[in-house]
Amino acid sequence: MGNAWRDTRNIDDLGRNMALWLEGRGTPWPGYLDTFVDDETRHLLPTLIDLNRAGFLTTNSQPGLEGRGYDGAHWRQKAYLEGVIDSRSALLGRVMRASQAAGLIVIRGTRRPSCPVPFTDRNGEPVAGISAGVPRNQLSRDWHGIGRQALRELRKYGARLTVVDPVWGRDDRLWPALAGVVR
Repeated sequence: MGNAWRDTRNIDDLGRNMALWLEGRGTPWPGYLDTFVDDETRHLLPTLIDLNRAGFLTTNSQPGLEGRGYDGAHWRQKAYLEGVIDSRSALLGRVMRASQAAGLIVIRGTRRPSCPVPFTDRNGEPVAGISAGVPRNQLSRDWHGIGRQALRELRKYGARLTVVDPVWGRDDRLWPALAGVVR
């Protein structure tokens, strides 16, 4: 039996492996440093699994939350999803249209946004967000260990897409919009 990630040939294969991992039936994806998803994101699993099976290879996500954090500070999060879709796929247009129709921020590509987009803050100070471009070699680092053909497809056809709900703490807009595209 081969290595499921090394045997991938395209973005769809990567998405199927990601879905299996999110279901707890596959090995962790090569770029993930943790063992599994956090409790706060567990309710997102059905949508993330469906997105990956449909061809939206998800790589980072968080729900919209607001309240007292582990350290007693006031934390806020915007619902957020990042991933890759094959640029030749009709799914890319459907995801972008549904996201924009729902009033979400959509960033396509790896360039620096025109202004920073914070998606997590602590006591009103941003601690995570999108403010810089992605280094050209980041893809190779994040996906070290996948099939060569899949890496070539990611480089050539992978459209990086980030979708952010502009409202702090709201968790009922982004996920239903994306779920509606793939169900």
